[in-house]
Amino acid sequence: MTKQRATMITKCLPVTSRRGPRRPWSVCRRLWSALDGTTTIETAILLPVFLAMLLGICEFGRALWTQASLQYAVEAAARCRALNISGCTTSTSTQTYAAGQVFALQIPSSEFTVSSPSCGTQVSVSHAFDPIVPQLVPVSVTLTAKSCHP
Repeated sequence: MTKQRATMITKCLPVTSRRGPRRPWSVCRRLWSALDGTTTIETAILLPVFLAMLLGICEFGRALWTQASLQYAVEAAARCRALNISGCTTSTSTQTYAAGQVFALQIPSSEFTVSSPSCGTQVSVSHAFDPIVPQLVPVSVTLTAKSCHP
């Protein structure tokens, strides 16, 4: 803050002089209407808000993409196991097949479970979503997907 601005701020207080009471609000009005540095202050206030919104939208999109990828993998693995295709004859091979079907993510095959309930062959997965900016999304999110193929 410049010395001139500091004195203008102190002049906003009601002051009397030898010539009588001054109009203290004229100085405040002049200070309020000054445009020096306004853009910098507005940017400093709004930039963090916009960046948080942008990163939040990206994290939400990544979470939806990961969920869709997990759902595709369990559907493909359940169909493969139900049709008894050569790569899916055992539970372990079905888990490995499911882990290979996930788009661009490295998910261990141990996170997939294969079972045979009354609906047919069921494959499910439960995966902890890791955000890029953990300070923006401070909660832990577990994504789950399940598919049953007769």
